[in-house]
Amino acid sequence: MKGLAQAITRYFRSVVAANSHSSIDFKTDTFYILHPADIISGQIDQDVSARIFLEASKSDNEGYKLQKSALNILICMKTVKSVYEAYERTQDEIEELTGIYFIPAILYKGGKLAYNSGDKKIPWFPREFLQPMVEAKLSVGHVDVADRFISNHVDRMQQIQTWGDYVTFFKTFYEFVTKAKFDKNELPSQEDGDTPLELENNVYLFIDNTVNSTFHIMNLYNHLLKTDKPNSLYEQFISRKPAKLDVLIENNLPNMKLHSGQMGGEYPLSPSQREAVNHFNHMENGEILAVNGPPGTGKTTLLQSIVADLYVQKALKQEKAPLIVATSTNNQAVTNIITSFGNINKVGISNLEERWIEGVNSFATYFPSTQKTSEAQQNGYQFTNSTGEHFVTSIEARENLEKSKSKLLHNCNLYFKTQFTELSDCQKKLHNELLFMEAKKRALLDLCNEAKQYTANETRMDICFQTLEEEIGRLQDSLQNIHPRLREWELCYKNIPFFFRWCARRVQTEFRLFMNEEELLFLKDTMKLKEIKEAYSLHFSYLQRKIVELKKKRDRVKKWMEQYDNELELLREHDVVLYDNEEHKYEVDIDKVNEQLDKKIRYVEFWLAVHYFECRWVSGEDALKEKQVGTTYKNVLEKFYNRLAMVTPCLVMTFYVLPKHFLAFGDQLKFFLYDFIDLLIVDEAGQVSPEIAAGAFSLAKKAIVVGDVFQIEPVWSINRALDKALALSNGVIKKLEQYEELESIGIHGFGSSVMRVAAKSCKYQKYDNRGLFLSEHRRCYDEIIGYCNKLVYKGNLKPMRGRGKEHGKRAIQQWPQLGYRQIDSDASYKKGTSRYNRREAIQIAQWLEDHFEYILNSYPEQTEKNLIGIITPFKAQVGCIQAEIRKRTPHLRSRITVGTVHTFQGGERNIILLSTVYGKQEGCFFIDANKSLMNVAVSRAKDHFFVFGETQCLKDSINSASGLLKASIIENPI
Repeated sequence: MKGLAQAITRYFRSVVAANSHSSIDFKTDTFYILHPADIISGQIDQDVSARIFLEASKSDNEGYKLQKSALNILICMKTVKSVYEAYERTQDEIEELTGIYFIPAILYKGGKLAYNSGDKKIPWFPREFLQPMVEAKLSVGHVDVADRFISNHVDRMQQIQTWGDYVTFFKTFYEFVTKAKFDKNELPSQEDGDTPLELENNVYLFIDNTVNSTFHIMNLYNHLLKTDKPNSLYEQFISRKPAKLDVLIENNLPNMKLHSGQMGGEYPLSPSQREAVNHFNHMENGEILAVNGPPGTGKTTLLQSIVADLYVQKALKQEKAPLIVATSTNNQAVTNIITSFGNINKVGISNLEERWIEGVNSFATYFPSTQKTSEAQQNGYQFTNSTGEHFVTSIEARENLEKSKSKLLHNCNLYFKTQFTELSDCQKKLHNELLFMEAKKRALLDLCNEAKQYTANETRMDICFQTLEEEIGRLQDSLQNIHPRLREWELCYKNIPFFFRWCARRVQTEFRLFMNEEELLFLKDTMKLKEIKEAYSLHFSYLQRKIVELKKKRDRVKKWMEQYDNELELLREHDVVLYDNEEHKYEVDIDKVNEQLDKKIRYVEFWLAVHYFECRWVSGEDALKEKQVGTTYKNVLEKFYNRLAMVTPCLVMTFYVLPKHFLAFGDQLKFFLYDFIDLLIVDEAGQVSPEIAAGAFSLAKKAIVVGDVFQIEPVWSINRALDKALALSNGVIKKLEQYEELESIGIHGFGSSVMRVAAKSCKYQKYDNRGLFLSEHRRCYDEIIGYCNKLVYKGNLKPMRGRGKEHGKRAIQQWPQLGYRQIDSDASYKKGTSRYNRREAIQIAQWLEDHFEYILNSYPEQTEKNLIGIITPFKAQVGCIQAEIRKRTPHLRSRITVGTVHTFQGGERNIILLSTVYGKQEGCFFIDANKSLMNVAVSRAKDHFFVFGETQCLKDSINSASGLLKASIIENPI
């Protein structure tokens, strides 16, 4: 790899390596107490070092497994000391042990310490202890001062060679930010007159598990840096040039034909989902399709549709099953995918909608990290790894394969009413049936497209035929009336007295009075009798031609109807009824028929493809030999993934483990399977930082990236100043001022997301933003999602559920969709770094006590846990509300979820209560600090969103999140 691609790869690697958000918890993480002098000298006690390495050997630390002589560690160099007076801790705002300054390092066997120059990890202060803060609490300095130091010392960071250089650097950094002497264990007071803050005398050493979590990502970047030329998809992702825009693809006949599979048969795709599928079907290798998906717009359905579509297309062509990998950064996102792929609602097509093999109950296979395997097992997921343990081992067992063969033959014969004894016959039958369904789909679309020339304004074809028949009859009557009418004209002329015939005006008057309404179309009152006969002659010819023309059209319509009826009858013979109500069968608007094809033919095609690939799997295609099982040779992995893709078309894993599962062994070397994955799906991409995901794109041919930049943002691993420094030191930019160019396209480690980068890489644009947009929202009543639509989506969402107050069948009629309970409060209370408001908590608990049974009875078919959610900005308030619920209604504690917005990301409830916590003297910093937080909070509520708190803390301007919320609720007290 050369040039800019190498520079960006090196830069992203450095950002991953510089991850400074290591989660350290003194209560749960193992630590070792050291003396500060040992750290300064660079040599710790050998016995302590031996204990640390022994502990590491018992863990899942990948870094230790590959390099047993060295460990990445974190040294908590400065820790706030808890001071007690009369058995009470005097510093309520801090935990018993609170680290405020961390030093990343390498520990070698024997106890020697070293600076990790390769990863360029540098010391840091936890952001929550640097001003400015949301709330006043323990402060060690200002974030701008820390950022300025890093920005001004890029060269010095590059020059660190020895441990002594590193010690000098981290001492200077500490003193610059805190204005305190490094050798003194105290910090200056935050306010004049306060005593200095006392620090611990000891330092604490932790094994750095952040290196463990990103180990495989780092390993992939290391290999990429040695690659001559990365694949086109990776180059597209890291390119600093936005993709050249192309026109949006229409939903026309050819694109309708391309769409071949649907995983669900209950509902058709929405227009924007269909638009995304159409664009997906035009993707070339190396392309990225970005799809912006606001809450409730069917992102999961879209992903299922794309997986099913690709799966069916491969089956039609009798190619290998597609290798599709769905990924994100957090386990919640990936397990949501697994759950959705295991819960496909059936519509009742005999035994077609069942798996015809044993041991498989979902269309997704989970590849969890080692730490998540027990959780995966408890949740009943199909899970495995690249060596085929667990799920793959069980389904590939000889006994299971034999059972699957019998089950498949039985179900195939049951469905087709055959008596096959060989799998090859089943496979051929399934493929022929799939070809038949595909041909019927295309034939129906062609017929509907042809129907456009016969019908107008969505007229039914049977009505069109009837209208033509009536028109032909009317014209034939007119034709037959011409000769009698001409005789009437002659008689009229004869009845005009002879001496009046010489007066043209008198004749015109008589003719005008004699002319009927139909004749006004082709006769003039100035015509003479001879001219009238000539006009009638022309009219006679016109009617004859028109009748011939209409008969031809009628015959074509009749033939069309016969062909259409024949297609429907052929489908009916194959147990597919396109229209449950015969009245609708001739409503052949192509878009409406295309929707029926989603629910009927494309859905059947998917299940036929499922069983077709099951046949190939049971038949032993690419089966591993006994000596190959558990190995990761390239040819073995190719067979392994082909077999797995045949039974579960979607493989699900986080970005952290993804590289590991596509690492092959051969020629005494390990190498990655670049360009191997057919389709990479990134879900919740708005929550994924670019450097975590970029490397994975090198392993795939094409990618679809789905997310929402207005959901909760990623947890960025570094601050802006360090990000700028890393971009500069790795040659991505020549000077710091150029960093803003990276920010404009999203190619940076702080403040960006995969969704932003994918938008830059996507060649389509919708609603003035790069990428497509899912617009039909079906979760919330219109009043609720209307808030989000105004807040962040610029009115581009299309609410589809309707207004709650106009919905006669809503569960609770008398409650508004958006409302509030006023709770008078001057101020909240602080608890450590958080806030709580017990008065709000009491009223919420009281309201639940009064209304829970009523709510439960109003939703008789709903799961209890899906009824009510309580969201609040502060963890302290979460605990406060939970305590009040336990006190007043202990039977509800496990039936109602209470949490911060992050707890509910990706979820939904019928009723959401928001506890604002703030008093009227405090404003509402949290609500206005980030519009994404309120967007997520409000859009969780399907039926009702109620604010519990002091409404005077909300702003009056509707340009702010809190002001818009106030305007939305203020007329609806509850």
